[in-house]
Amino acid sequence: MAKGTYIEANILESQAYLSLSGIAPQVLSLFYLKKQYEKVGGKKNGKQKRVCINGNSLSLTYIEAKEKYGITQPRLTRAIDDLLAKGFLICIHQGGAYQQDKSIFSLSDNWRLWRPGMVLETRKKEAVKRGFRMPKNEPELQN
Repeated sequence: MAKGTYIEANILESQAYLSLSGIAPQVLSLFYLKKQYEKVGGKKNGKQKRVCINGNSLSLTYIEAKEKYGITQPRLTRAIDDLLAKGFLICIHQGGAYQQDKSIFSLSDNWRLWRPGMVLETRKKEAVKRGFRMPKNEPELQN
């Protein structure tokens, strides 16, 4: 059975989606492909409902993007920033390369609130300490 996904028409026709730039629409599709479903429901009436079981724990690493899809790190970073800003994703946990920790995202409906010029969410910028570029400490006053 072929793997696929379903994206509602109102997402694809939205002002936020149409304003996505670069490879952001394709990256959004990759996040939708990562959703996993389980069938739940009654066996009495024969109708089963598909429920997403990992909607709040989606990730796309830089290594996976490069090796599987040919997306470079700068392009993926720009795409994720665009998806965060326009309300398609929420960052649940921001990973870090030095901790070998991956970022975890959740799909969001905040794109409905987006208007041109708005930024709904951004990645947290961490102060990176490289080499001897440590911040200067103010000398303490001694009594």
